[in-house]
Amino acid sequence: MNRPTVIAGLVTLGVALSACGGSPVEGGPAGGGAAGKKAGAEYAKLNALPEGKARSTALSQAKAAGGTLSLYTSMNADIADRVTAVFTKQTGIKVKTYRGHSEDVLQRTLQEASANRLGADVVESNFSEMDALGSQKILGDYAGPAGKKVKPSYHYDHWITTRLNVLVNGWNTKLMKPADLPKSWEDLADPKYKGRISIEQSDNDWYENVTKWWKDHGKTDAEIQSLWKKIVGNAKVVNGHITMADLLASGQTAMNADNYSYEYSVVADKGAPVTAVPDGGKNPVPAFGRPNGVGVTATAAHPAAAWLFADWLLSDGQKVLVDQGLTPATKVPGDNTTKGLNLVPYDTKGYESQQKRWAQEWDRLISTTPKLK
Repeated sequence: MNRPTVIAGLVTLGVALSACGGSPVEGGPAGGGAAGKKAGAEYAKLNALPEGKARSTALSQAKAAGGTLSLYTSMNADIADRVTAVFTKQTGIKVKTYRGHSEDVLQRTLQEASANRLGADVVESNFSEMDALGSQKILGDYAGPAGKKVKPSYHYDHWITTRLNVLVNGWNTKLMKPADLPKSWEDLADPKYKGRISIEQSDNDWYENVTKWWKDHGKTDAEIQSLWKKIVGNAKVVNGHITMADLLASGQTAMNADNYSYEYSVVADKGAPVTAVPDGGKNPVPAFGRPNGVGVTATAAHPAAAWLFADWLLSDGQKVLVDQGLTPATKVPGDNTTKGLNLVPYDTKGYESQQKRWAQEWDRLISTTPKLK
């Protein structure tokens, strides 16, 4: 099933469970269980402390409670390992990590919550899944000093943006000459790209954002439909962003129409002739920064450690994310992750409000497109 269908089904499960017994998490914000009351009280006390005291108090309480933390995240495994290693080195708090695709993180969290056995103290994942957890009252309220420094547009219901997955085109420099590079999404409809580009099969949010971009810049529905038909006709479909980058690095495809900017950096750092930015220049194609964020769970077994991790990830951890090639939610000195990219706003509201529609349209559009493995 496609992403939005999975998410919608899981959220429906959560709603059904709520109807049977209040909140899907006993003791969450809508419930009155001991775990929820305890975690909520700790969050409230830490949130109310002045900046100079909040972090030290959270650290002291976290160590007193055992010095451990359970994190559920959709970060790539190697990145998650590096991030948590730095956190542990700086705080002494040990982290047990469950890492999966964003849909898997959501599924596990909802299923555990429905059984009142939620294992996560803190969740860090993609915006759609974080929104689903927030709407089901599975997330508590972190409002520490680091979060207050994140711009308001990056704050959502019970979670805050930590990083952006920037969707942009990238290419193999041995297979694409500078003169042949696209200057817009429209250029991908050019017949010269026939069989040379790949698209990711689940990126219906990219489809929505490009479509909205075109509408906002004066294109008619007929023009948009024609462009998409030509672009998909030029492309081959790939399952997974890592696979897309690997196929690009090996020369099995010349250009990724859409992929995360850090995936290009990962293979380029290994010596592959891959980039998303022309030498000494700027990629003029609009790049969409999809929010990913962090939230503390409403019934966390280790609420002080959860609060501490969220505060750290939104402050000191931002530099750690940059060191792993990820785009931070805040300004970090020396951050070049979006250098040379034409970063434009990602349409979270428009996509969230009609996920099913965009998924169905995208699936129909690529249904006859050849697949690369």
